[in-house]
Amino acid sequence: MTERDQKDRESARNGRLDRRDAMDDFWDVESLLPRKPIQRQTPPRREPIEAVEMELPSASAAAGSPSAETISTTSLTVARAPAGEGEEKSVPSATHFVPPHESGEGGEEEPLLEYRPDGALLHRVRVYGWKANYRYFDQFTRDAVRYAAMEPPATAHREAFFSYFPQYVQMGRRATAWYLYWRENVRRGQYPDTDYAYVLLYLFELINLPAEDYPTAASHRDLMAKVWMAYRRAYPQLDHYMCEWLCDYCLIHALAAPVDILSPALDDIITGSRLKEFYLSAAVRISDASAEGGDTSTETARILLRHCCQYDYRKSKFAQGEHRELFDVTIPHAVAHVLPLLLGDNRRDPAAKPAITLLESTLTRDAYVGALCSHGNKRRIEVAYTSFSRSHELRFLIGDMVKHVENRLRGWIGVRSRLSVMSLPIPLRDALDAYLAPLEPPKAAVPTVKKEAPRPSYEALYDLPRKAVSLADAAAIEARSWETTRILVEAFEGEEASPPPLPEPLSRPVSEPPFCPLEEVSPVAPAGTDAPLAAYGAFLRAALNGDSTALRAAAKALGKMPDALADEINALTADGDAGDIGDIILEDDGTGGYAVIEDYREAVINMLERL
Repeated sequence: MTERDQKDRESARNGRLDRRDAMDDFWDVESLLPRKPIQRQTPPRREPIEAVEMELPSASAAAGSPSAETISTTSLTVARAPAGEGEEKSVPSATHFVPPHESGEGGEEEPLLEYRPDGALLHRVRVYGWKANYRYFDQFTRDAVRYAAMEPPATAHREAFFSYFPQYVQMGRRATAWYLYWRENVRRGQYPDTDYAYVLLYLFELINLPAEDYPTAASHRDLMAKVWMAYRRAYPQLDHYMCEWLCDYCLIHALAAPVDILSPALDDIITGSRLKEFYLSAAVRISDASAEGGDTSTETARILLRHCCQYDYRKSKFAQGEHRELFDVTIPHAVAHVLPLLLGDNRRDPAAKPAITLLESTLTRDAYVGALCSHGNKRRIEVAYTSFSRSHELRFLIGDMVKHVENRLRGWIGVRSRLSVMSLPIPLRDALDAYLAPLEPPKAAVPTVKKEAPRPSYEALYDLPRKAVSLADAAAIEARSWETTRILVEAFEGEEASPPPLPEPLSRPVSEPPFCPLEEVSPVAPAGTDAPLAAYGAFLRAALNGDSTALRAAAKALGKMPDALADEINALTADGDAGDIGDIILEDDGTGGYAVIEDYREAVINMLERL
């Protein structure tokens, strides 16, 4: 390659690099701006740190009085830079910030409303203001007041309207006309078909409308409940919200739940509600006012059994068929009879105390979660109540009450097995027994005899012939037997044994007894008919004495459970295999043991003496 060629190649390469650099510099915008002179700043000189003493208000000072005269202070050492020369070394005054929702001593928040509800399960309600301050729903509240006073048109056609969070400003002219027309029908008790957004908008309107007096708040509450009941089938999602919104509205305005309006769906409402005791307490209060004698109604007891009981008697195999009505009527009535004693809420005895000590629970909840609610209506609610749905002890206690009643019903229908009752207080057990005593059917005077199955016809072929007992016939049979023996001996001539001598015939006459058929001969009862019970002697003696410890020891010695031994003994005496009673002799004593039935105590004592 010549020198000229090398120079040309190098020149071309430099040209490409220059072009590439020029393309890169094209996007350099800063190079196009005018350059500013660089101003260097001298870093501030660090001064030595000194400590000064500041005064801060204590936590126990009053929230509304931050002055030094009324607030006790606490010294606090903080670091600050010394003032420059010529500056006054002053300490800024301390400030004490009190949130708007706190007041009172110790910074504790004072409720806007505190009251004791008229119910058996709710004890105290406190309503507090909302902490955060927001204003973006204030216009809706002003519109609600204005729309509530609007007159509806004479007629209107249904207009489709959809919104996840409906407001008045989202409706057009025709939608507004339909809303006013539909709302007027609802106020009159008529519920035309409409879209879900209209229902939500009306509920938001009732929540945000002013309700300073009781009649207005009660009217809004009833309208909310009626709209809910009218449209819950068409829009099932209403149950999810209204269970809580209606509860919040009633607690904020010190109202009871409208159980008379909610009664068709009260079971579903209690199931889906977070605070079940609010609706249960109202149901108990209303039923107490309407029931005769001040007892809780049976319907309230049924609700408690469905939601506050760990044992469902309806699943018992003995509560089926012909006995189903007996169980369905007796168990709820018995629970309703003792429920005032359990709650200490007996109207006939104001001084009555609960049969057991019920633990108090406290629930704090935010009102109107998921609803359009302005700041002036938003609240925080604190409820102190007796928890039936969340207390395992109470659920098991009501379950033991049901089991105790079912054990009595099993005895009435002749079932020997019993349910285990673990922790039923004596006052409740006595009250249940006192209620059930007049209802118990009388026992039969004569034990029922077990009906025998019809005899098959082929068994008659095996019956003995009906013939009179005769000693002469017996002697003839014996003579023929010896004759047969002699013939057999002579047949074996090779045998050395001589035939035995024949007996002499009876010479004296024998008087034959009078004719008597075989089936009419009274058999002699075999001795020791109580023998099958000999192995159970210690168990029966313990049952007679009421000694549960000895009873369990006797069962342990036999290697069986007390329930199994009691069933075996009752089976022997009831079937007639042992003794002459013909009935069961042991019953559950209510404490997990067994006792001898009072009618058969003397017979059992005589039986044990013969063993």
